Amino acid sequence: MKKLLSVSLATLAFAAVAEYQPITVGVTTIAPTTQDTIIPVPYTTIGSSTDVSVHDLVKAANLPNNTMLYYFDGTNYKAWKKNSSGAWSTPDISATIGSAAVSAGSTEIHVAVGAALWVSFPSGTTLNEQSIVVYGSPAATTNSTVNLGQVNLLCNPSTSTVTGEALATKLSFAEKGDRIRLIAADFSGEYVKAASGWKRNTGTGYVNTTLPSIASYQGFWYIPKTRSGTAEINW
Repeated sequence: MKKLLSVSLATLAFAAVAEYQPITVGVTTIAPTTQDTIIPVPYTTIGSSTDVSVHDLVKAANLPNNTMLYYFDGTNYKAWKKNSSGAWSTPDISATIGSAAVSAGSTEIHVAVGAALWVSFPSGTTLNEQSIVVYGSPAATTNSTVNLGQVNLLCNPSTSTVTGEALATKLSFAEKGDRIRLIAADFSGEYVKAASGWKRNTGTGYVNTTLPSIASYQGFWYIPKTRSGTAEINW
C-alpha cells in the first residue's frame, strides 16, 4: 500500500509540474522630460489578456509622493495620487482640466492596450532623476482604438518613431474635420484633415502640410469630427 501511495503521489507531482506555465511580464521604463508626461498602455493584466486596471499598470513605489496619475475616458478625467506608503491612492478631488471634470479613480477602472495615461509630477521634481515604469503581460498587438464619437488621448506605444507619411497611412480612416493636437503645443501643433491631405493651424489660418512624426511614447490628442463607430491605428 505504501508503495502504491508513493507512486500515486509521484504521478500527481509530475502532472502538476508538466501543467505549469510560466507567466511572462513585460516592463517598459520611460524617462520623463516634462512635468506632465503622456505614457502608453502596451500591456494587459499580468497573466491574462484582459484590460489592465489603471493603477496596476504604473509602478508607484519609485515615484515622488503626490505624483498624480490621470486617465481620460473621452469626456472627463479619473485621478490617482502616489501616497507616502508607496502606492496609488484615490484622492479627495473635485477639479477641472480645461472643460473636463476630474474625480477620484478606483481599482475598477481598466484601460485597453493602445490607450494612454498621463503622469504629472509635483512642482520642483528633478526630472532627470525620475523614471516611469509600466508593467504587465505583453499584448499580441498594440493597436490603438479610436472612438470616433469622442476625444481620444493616444500615445505611440512602439519603440520607433512613426514618420508623418506613415502616420497619414495609418490614419486612412480620417475624415474631413478630424484633428490631431500635439501635447503641450501651440497652434503649430494642431493639424486638421482636409478634403485632400492635411492642413496645419498657424494661429492665423491653415496651410497645407504633412503630418508630424510621432516619436516613441509621444502622446497626442485625436479629435474626430463626431460620428459613430471606432477605428484602429496599427502602430
